[in-house]
Amino acid sequence: MPANLPPQYFDVEKQYREAKDPEEKLVYLQQLLSIIPKHKGTEKLQADLKTRMKKIKETLVKQKKTKGSGGTWYQVEKQGAGQIVLVGLPNSGKSALVSVMTNANVEVADYPFTTQLPGVGMMEYQNIKIQIVDTPPLHADAPPWLFGLYRNGDILLFVLDGTHDVIEQFDMIRTALSEHNIYIEKHEYGDVKKTIIAVAKCDQGKTETAIQKLKSVYGDTFVYLQVSIVQDSTLTRIRDTIYQELNIIRIYTKKIGQSIQKQEPVVLPRGSTVIDAAEHIHKDFKKNLKFARLWNDKGYSGQRVEKQHILADEDVLEFHI
Repeated sequence: MPANLPPQYFDVEKQYREAKDPEEKLVYLQQLLSIIPKHKGTEKLQADLKTRMKKIKETLVKQKKTKGSGGTWYQVEKQGAGQIVLVGLPNSGKSALVSVMTNANVEVADYPFTTQLPGVGMMEYQNIKIQIVDTPPLHADAPPWLFGLYRNGDILLFVLDGTHDVIEQFDMIRTALSEHNIYIEKHEYGDVKKTIIAVAKCDQGKTETAIQKLKSVYGDTFVYLQVSIVQDSTLTRIRDTIYQELNIIRIYTKKIGQSIQKQEPVVLPRGSTVIDAAEHIHKDFKKNLKFARLWNDKGYSGQRVEKQHILADEDVLEFHI
């Protein structure tokens, strides 16, 4: 049986071959294993990937025993509706932003390198939660696992210090990422990491000037935001932007004969269909689904929709099995 590997597999495989650090190679192997189709034709390849992962893990354990903390590797398991990973140079204002946006207990101080390990908080957005990951500052001797965090996040949120040269900061971050095969602009080697640019630590006038400088160099490639931990309006815009950039929708379900209760939505990628929602809830729903009824604010009030009907944010579905 042919493997029928998707193009994304070969892009990640190329990054794996180019990776220099064992920790980076391990991250790429994990990605390859998640991408590969699971059927009989790929069983041998799956086994080979698992064997390589096992060998790297054994090597890292040995390094940790012989070098103390030198082999330490940190990962953050994704939770909630999406994972946003902050990126910034020393003392850029990342931790202060995480502190006001989430329930994370992060150390905030007005000096560099306060954050030494990943800090995780959950940002409340209406009726869902989005994971925000604070990270140590990016610098010349940044540990390899830091780039693993960047690589695995759904969105990178650059936090730039508006009291210093934002172009210089941006270029330093972009260069460091590209050296580890993480790209934020279109290129020939694979996927582009979705990125939001936030300018922090200065008043509105200076922030607008900094954003205009960024736009004059990079155009509209990125979303640019002002950050002020004391202005609710800017924090609201950050939350709204993060939700929009995740490109997800919230779908509610109701039982037959019961009223609509918009609680605990199913979170799906934008463009998902009725059958996608059914599969997300339970595989038997997909197998046995006959049709569904739909409620929303666009004219549907219980009408029957077919399995391939494309869903919109905050649609309510009633499944008929």
